[in-house]
Amino acid sequence: FVWDPMGEVWEANFDLLARYRTEMGDCFVPRSYETADGAKLGIWIITQRHAFSKGQLSKERAKRLEKLGFVWDPMGEVWEANFDLLARYRTEMGDCFVPRSYETADGAKLGIWIITQRHAFSKGQLSKERAKRLEKLGFVWDPMG
Repeated sequence: FVWDPMGEVWEANFDLLARYRTEMGDCFVPRSYETADGAKLGIWIITQRHAFSKGQLSKERAKRLEKLGFVWDPMGEVWEANFDLLARYRTEMGDCFVPRSYETADGAKLGIWIITQRHAFSKGQLSKERAKRLEKLGFVWDPMG
């Protein structure tokens, strides 16, 4: 008899995530990811992020996920990683004029990310905080202007 079936399901999915991290090196599980035996780990991940954002995930579970390397805001994490790449580019090249086709040695498409930031800014979809951080780095919104 199981006293806490939901707790058991959570533990089973946590173990699957730990296994995924060991195999893949991170906790960035795609939404559609299913294990070989059909467990919908990607959906479980989304559920955890949602519960966390609503304050419905226990602190103990949140800490366990964080210790595993879980990221609550994966899109924010990607933005930060690209921002760091731009800062490195600026240090090496002296400016933020990244060519459209520029890719880092490990395949990050920094030139495309730059275009995306300019587009988001022009549509009012880039946060003021991010815009200020880019400007502080020497980013130019209209490189032709």
